Amino acid sequence: MTDKASLRRELRRRRLAVPRAARQQAARRVARRALRWLQPGLRIGAYQAVGSELSLAVLITLARQRGCSVWLPVVPRRGRRLSFADLADPRGSWRRNRHGIAEYHAPRRCAARALDVVFLPLVGFDAQGGRLGQGGGYYDSSFARRIGRRPKLIGAAFDCQRVPTLTLDAHDVRLDAVLTERCHYRCRAGQLPG
Repeated sequence: MTDKASLRRELRRRRLAVPRAARQQAARRVARRALRWLQPGLRIGAYQAVGSELSLAVLITLARQRGCSVWLPVVPRRGRRLSFADLADPRGSWRRNRHGIAEYHAPRRCAARALDVVFLPLVGFDAQGGRLGQGGGYYDSSFARRIGRRPKLIGAAFDCQRVPTLTLDAHDVRLDAVLTERCHYRCRAGQLPG
């Protein structure tokens, strides 16, 4: 299981095997662990869970209650750089993107680099901040040019998605931390992009 496609299949199987009650509990625990990043006035990037991904619904509710603005990713028609739509924009509506995934489309948008903290979905992760995504490269392209570790990139996952180490490509962006139902993994600063 050395190639990324095989590893993705195995990790998706693990993620899918998490029982419903454990999923709900994990979503609540991850939201509580995220409180340190949910400060009033911050722009928080989040995601709408797809399939067996960890839900951020509780986290999004907490962020809004604490005075954060919440922004959801929008896949471009061409290219790989995500923009983020303001979930509070009442002119927005839910639509399916080119991959059939529901997205919130709103006139009020911002670039990835304008966010303060981003909670990212993932298929797998390691303790060094390595992230294995779906394989489309959208998050890597969008955050390749972070300035001074802004925004903070926080993975959200089930603990069963952790692997000892990931082999990353030069363009793969590392995470600052990963939150799971069991732990808050602080990724090694020396391994992160500067």
